[in-house]
Amino acid sequence: MMKGMDKDEALITAVTTAIKQSKKYGDTSEATIRQLAEEAARQHKKPKAAIKAVRARLHSIMAPYLGDPDYAAMAQQLSEAFAHNDQDRITQLCLASLDAHLSTRERLPIMADFYREIFAVTGQPQAILDIACALNPIALRWMYPADSNVATRPLGEQLSVNGNQLRFYAYDIHEPRIRFINHYFQLEGLEPLARVQDVAMHFPQEQADVALFLKEMPRFTRNYGNLGRPLLQALNVRWLVISYPSVSTHGGRNLTNRYRDFMHKLIDGLPWPLTELLFDGELVFIIEKQPKFVK
Repeated sequence: MMKGMDKDEALITAVTTAIKQSKKYGDTSEATIRQLAEEAARQHKKPKAAIKAVRARLHSIMAPYLGDPDYAAMAQQLSEAFAHNDQDRITQLCLASLDAHLSTRERLPIMADFYREIFAVTGQPQAILDIACALNPIALRWMYPADSNVATRPLGEQLSVNGNQLRFYAYDIHEPRIRFINHYFQLEGLEPLARVQDVAMHFPQEQADVALFLKEMPRFTRNYGNLGRPLLQALNVRWLVISYPSVSTHGGRNLTNRYRDFMHKLIDGLPWPLTELLFDGELVFIIEKQPKFVK
C-alpha cells in the first residue's frame, strides 16, 4: 500500500489499474472504471472479488457482444479512400463499419428512410448530440445525403449553412471507437467533436438542435436505474429523438407496446409534445422539448 493511502483508496486504485490494464476492458474510459471500482470497494474488501464485480458491470454497460470493427484497419482504409476521393469506396467502408455493430446493423435496411422521416419532423439539424453513440455517427452520409451536384465536395463544406458548420457531438466510453469517429469526422471535413464521456456520470452540456439516444435507454435503465429522466431533462436541445427495438434480438418477440408504455411513463408529467414513428425493427419517439429554442 502506498504511504498515506487508506485501504479503500488502495483497493480502488488496484482495481482500476487491473481493469485498465486488461485486454478486454482496458480501452474503457478510466473515469467509468474508477467509478465502478469505488462502488465495488463498498461491497467487496478483496481485489479479486471487486475486479470480478467491475468486469460484470462493464460487460453490461459496454455490451462488447454487440461487436466492433477493426478500428485501426478501417481508419486506414477510409484514409486511403478519401485520399483518392473514391466516393463509392467511402460509402462501402461506412456500411461495413455500421454492419460490425449489432445496433447499427439492424438499422441498415431502413437507414435512409429513418433519418429522412425523423428530420422531416425536427428539421435538418445544424447541431447534434449523439448520446451513447456507439457507431451511429458513421451514418452521417445517410443523415445528410449529398446533392449529386456537390457530391465531390467535402461533406463538411456541404453541411455549412451561412458559414456555420454542422456540429456533431458524440459521446461514448470506448476510447478506440471515439478515436475512429473523430478520424472519420476529420476526413469528412468536420470538427472532431466526439469525446470519451460517461453520460451517466456527466450529462452533456453542449447546446444542439437534436439529441439522439438510439436503442440505449433499456440498457441505460438496467445499469443506472431511474437516471434516464434526469438525463433527458438536462440535455440542452430543442428535440429529443429516443428509439427502442420494436422486436427482441432473440426470438422476434414484439416489444412495441412494452416500450411505448415505458416511454410514456418515463416522461409522464413533463410538458413535452411527442411524435411516434414506427419502422421495421425500431420504435422512435420524437419529443419537442423546447418549442421556443434559441441558438
